[in-house]
Amino acid sequence: MHEYSIVQSMLSLCEKYSKGKEVDKIVVKIGKMSGIEPHFLKESFNFFKENTICKDATMQMELIDITIICENCGKKSKVDSYNFFCPYCKSGNTKVLTGQEMLIDYIELKEEK
Repeated sequence: MHEYSIVQSMLSLCEKYSKGKEVDKIVVKIGKMSGIEPHFLKESFNFFKENTICKDATMQMELIDITIICENCGKKSKVDSYNFFCPYCKSGNTKVLTGQEMLIDYIELKEEK
């Protein structure tokens, strides 16, 4: 499960960019074709966040649909079942635009009292 190493990298980035402030929430975007299992990512985050600046943080995930563009007709479309043929002209000459990514969208820090 590569989710463990992804969480370790996420925690390192939180440490780097929070400048010592505690993290309240981390929001990640995960493409449906990224190979990342959201359940395992969240489970890993909850396990590894102990004793870090993210110890009380929540993780919010946004799943990104798979979209393609047809190189023949130029139309963009959403892909539902890994069918990468253009629904308009039926061409197989398509390119994946979204759905493979995994990124931290933003990090919310706790307000100082």
